[in-house]
Amino acid sequence: MVNSLLNAIKTYMYHLKSNVSDPKLQQLWDFSLGVALRSRQNLITAAKLVAKENAMNQLSSYNLNLLITAYIEDIRKALEKSNVCFIEIKFRTLRKFIAGWGPIYFITEVPMVWDLVLDVPYVPGSTIKGIIRDHFMELTGDNKQTSCVFGDNNGVGKVIFFDAYPTNGKKILDYDIINPHYKGVNNEYDVMPVPIKFLAINEGVEFTTFLAFDKKELEGCGKSAFTSLLQSIIFSTRMGWGRRTSRGYGDLEIISKQVELKCPSS
Repeated sequence: MVNSLLNAIKTYMYHLKSNVSDPKLQQLWDFSLGVALRSRQNLITAAKLVAKENAMNQLSSYNLNLLITAYIEDIRKALEKSNVCFIEIKFRTLRKFIAGWGPIYFITEVPMVWDLVLDVPYVPGSTIKGIIRDHFMELTGDNKQTSCVFGDNNGVGKVIFFDAYPTNGKKILDYDIINPHYKGVNNEYDVMPVPIKFLAINEGVEFTTFLAFDKKELEGCGKSAFTSLLQSIIFSTRMGWGRRTSRGYGDLEIISKQVELKCPSS
C-alpha cells in the first residue's frame, strides 16, 4: 500500500528539483509572483510554488484506508477488556476543519497533523483535551475541579483523551484560500491580490474518538465532574474546534445517538 503523504512529499521533491533546472521556467514572467524570474531566489520561489501545487493536487484526492477502521476497532476492544470506564464519541465536521500542528505545511500551506503509520490526517488527543478543558473551565468556573479532571503542573488528570480519526467521508481533504493583506497600495482598485491555496479537512467528514477514566477517581473531583465533562464536549463542538473558528471553521456535530458510558461489569 502506497503511503499518500510520503508519496506527496516525493512528488514535491521531484517537481522542485525538475523545475529549478528547467530552462523554460527561467524565461517566464510569473504574474502570480508579480516579478520577473531573473534572480536565483525568484526562480526557487516559483519552483516551490509549482512543486507545492503538484503535491497538493495529489494529496487532495486522498481516500481513507481499511487500517483506520481496524485500528478504531482494536481500541474499542482493548477498552472493553480494560478496568476503566470509557465513552465513544462520533462527530461530523459541518465546516472545513484545521487542528493540531504538523511539519507538512510546506505542502498543505497550513499545519496539518498526519499519522504516518495509518496514513491519515487526525486530531491529536492533546488538542482535544486542551479545547475541552477551556470550555470546562468556562462552564464551571471551578479552577480546582478543572485541575483535578484535566491535570496541571502538580499532577496528572483523571481522563485520558484519545486521538480522533476520520472514519467516513466522500472527500476527506479539500482546497480553500487565504487572501493576503496588501501593502503599498492606496487605491483598492489597484490591488491584485494573490490568493494562497491550502488544504483543510472537508465538511461532512465523520470522526471517532474515545475518553477513558476510572469512575471513582473522576467522582473524586466532584459529583458534577462527569456531567460537566459531557456538557463541555457538546459546548465545544458548537463553538468550534481548531484554528480559524472565528472564520467559520471547526463547527462540529455529535452524531452518536447517545453517549453511552461503558464500565467494567465488576
